[in-house]
Amino acid sequence: MTLHRAENPIPRFQPRDPAFAERVSATFLDGTTAFYWGGQLVSVAPGVVEITLSFFNKSTGGPGMLHRSIVASLLDDACVLAALSLTSPGDKVATVEYKLNFLAPIEGTSVTAHAEVVRPGRSITVCRAGAFADGRLAARMLATLAVSRPE
Repeated sequence: MTLHRAENPIPRFQPRDPAFAERVSATFLDGTTAFYWGGQLVSVAPGVVEITLSFFNKSTGGPGMLHRSIVASLLDDACVLAALSLTSPGDKVATVEYKLNFLAPIEGTSVTAHAEVVRPGRSITVCRAGAFADGRLAARMLATLAVSRPE
């Protein structure tokens, strides 16, 4: 499967905030486990986010494999940020639930999470994400996210 790059996305959604990319980047740096583990926010587009994480010491779930809990967290972070890119300033996004399927071992030197909004909503947004281990699809997530607005 080919990795769909966010640098050239199909413009499906219009962001409510012209500074959405800066807001997503600031949130990534301020509160994601992906950043804590050394991940990099590779690209941001309206409704689309990509994060790359190189494998690191003690992150394995077996010889040469990234632990599945790290993959789950990485995909969740990517979905939250993709949903956040379509919200207004001050809005918050939180995961309500997700379904995660592991399709292959997460092996190699890095994993890339590619998340995109399937359906944005006023209070609920649905995202899908894929984890690509050295370019090969290894996990797929479908997430439901709650959007809350300041009062």
